[in-house]
Amino acid sequence: MLSIGLTGGIGSGKTTVSKLFIHNWNVPVYFADERAKWLMQNNETIKNFLIDILGSDSYSKGTLNKKYIASIIFSNENVKQKLETIVHQAVIDDYYQWKSQYKNVPYVIHEAALIFESKLENNYDKIISVISPLPLRIKRLQERGMELSDIEQRIKAQTTDEYKQSLSDFIIINDEQHSLIEQVLNIHNKLIQ
Repeated sequence: MLSIGLTGGIGSGKTTVSKLFIHNWNVPVYFADERAKWLMQNNETIKNFLIDILGSDSYSKGTLNKKYIASIIFSNENVKQKLETIVHQAVIDDYYQWKSQYKNVPYVIHEAALIFESKLENNYDKIISVISPLPLRIKRLQERGMELSDIEQRIKAQTTDEYKQSLSDFIIINDEQHSLIEQVLNIHNKLIQ
């Protein structure tokens, strides 16, 4: 079974592409960002670590305070790196445990925004990058209710599309001009050969 990394910048359409793999071919997809939030909410070691480095405001009434955490990590590189180190390791461990239940499928997908930023590329047999024009990404994120300053801060924290493309085995162009389903089908056919 192949382990496929699927990445792309914020607002590029990683989740949309992942859902095409799920709904068309029942490909198991591990959503790293969702699992990271779940682990930050439910893993006692991570919770204690967050409170130690970010303070008790990391949780509000027992619930992860995502806005507070984002405001700190996107303005303090040192804290961001500490947090990423522990959370990314927990997510990778969780991914391998999740993956172990899928022994009879040709491949599984690990969807994660920060594959290259976290130096995780060697964990996969192949990597797919979803690339989308910056104005379109910004428009999508604003439609989700994000402020432009937050969008710019997060985009700045990620590697460029050019860098992702140089290290990826497959590129999906999500520009509302190219057919996503055709691109995904092409990749799927190559992965099952």
